[in-house]
Amino acid sequence: MTKRDFFRIIIKLFGLYSLVISLFTFVPQNISNLYIYKEELSFLFVIIGSFLLLIALFLFLLFQTDWIINKLNLTANFDDDQIILGHLNTNSIYTFAIILIGGFMVIDNFPILLMDLINEFKLRISNYSIPNHDTNYFWFAVNFLNVIIGYLLVTNCKSIAKFLDKK
Repeated sequence: MTKRDFFRIIIKLFGLYSLVISLFTFVPQNISNLYIYKEELSFLFVIIGSFLLLIALFLFLLFQTDWIINKLNLTANFDDDQIILGHLNTNSIYTFAIILIGGFMVIDNFPILLMDLINEFKLRISNYSIPNHDTNYFWFAVNFLNVIIGYLLVTNCKSIAKFLDKK
């Protein structure tokens, strides 16, 4: 594997990781804030602009990796051009990283989802009621989607790795 291939892998994986984290933290936070600031039109433009900027950054990191490597001179000042990683190829590195990203999504969100469901269940079957308690189904849905997408990343890691391995 060459230095350019290594930096190409790192930049694409950073793009994928930033997309996943941004979509499932930034976007739900701002959607919930939209209910608070629903009267202000400027806040809606900020959310839409931020979302489009996140998508543009992801696409730029995914499809313009060689331009980034050239502009930042990432392959300059190395003694040799090869990196020896044993028997690992680029596809296996992508697969491993995608499994890590999906696994972190499942591990991070499954306990939260489970505790929220258990607490809601306990609240509904208890004899005591909390006045003005509204169930927040939005965060149930966000945590559930995080678990599902993490699961899909882990189970479809080879096809995602093939897509990312295109040059």
